[in-house]
Amino acid sequence: MKPTHDQQNEFLDHRPLPGVSFEHNDAVVVVAGEHSGDSGAIISVEELGDDPVYLVELGSGQDAIVSQSLLRAVEA
Repeated sequence: MKPTHDQQNEFLDHRPLPGVSFEHNDAVVVVAGEHSGDSGAIISVEELGDDPVYLVELGSGQDAIVSQSLLRAVEA
């Protein structure tokens, strides 16, 4: 399900959303799928549910839509 305007604002304000593991601007790496091995940053949450979907700006500058299950946080 698409997030509501309020949920998008909560996400951008770094407030937790149920089932959403990442926050705006979190550094991630794609571990499977079309963009496997690419790293980037979370821009927005596009779908909520069992496996939320994010818009990720990849290091190449390309934007990708990636499911949460295909992402891992970059260790600092």
